[in-house]
Amino acid sequence: MSTSETTVIVVHNPPCRRRRSHELPPLLRIVLLGSSVSENSLVGNFILGRAAFDCEAPPDVVERVRGRLKDRDVMVINSPQLLQRNISDHQITQTVRECVHLSDPGPHVIVLLLKHEPCSAEDQERVEKVLLSFSEQVYQHTMVLTTQEPTETSDILQNIIQKCASRHFILQGSSSPDDLLQMFEDIVKMNDGRHLDCAEVSECVKLNLVVCGSDGTLKSFISDLILQH
Repeated sequence: MSTSETTVIVVHNPPCRRRRSHELPPLLRIVLLGSSVSENSLVGNFILGRAAFDCEAPPDVVERVRGRLKDRDVMVINSPQLLQRNISDHQITQTVRECVHLSDPGPHVIVLLLKHEPCSAEDQERVEKVLLSFSEQVYQHTMVLTTQEPTETSDILQNIIQKCASRHFILQGSSSPDDLLQMFEDIVKMNDGRHLDCAEVSECVKLNLVVCGSDGTLKSFISDLILQH
């Protein structure tokens, strides 16, 4: 009786490598929202460690600059007009779309540049309106940054800080980029490395309208009426 040999070949397929929840994305995308070109430029330049943003740039220009913060690759999207008091709803919509486009597929951190000055309920509503234009989950990715030590923090400002999980960074002469980077990374880790999902904003269809007619005043009136809605 002959014996036969059976050879068993075991193939080991290693599992697909997945990013663990505590791992950080290779590129950290940060959106700066403020009301002052000079202040936004100051913060953006502090993050990048160089004069990347011009303090005399037009306020309605959204800029994107890539660089490094310590040992991290970062991309800063700078919007110095979104928190201005006189900004229209149309400007908010267009600027938010531009910020989302420049931070595609979405920002990891949104930095609110606020000031320690008297604030009204309308100011808080405006800030909340801007933030919610990005996403309903925006506060999970947002922090507040001020550039001066407060003598007294208004209730309105404190309310905004609390909505941002009490994340508040005071940028002073003695501030270290390490401390700011740590706050950025804490936000990213809290969200398991995921960026803010702004799908509703990015999927908006841009509608181009042409108003025709011989009466210039009437055309201007109709154009303004459309933009207000």
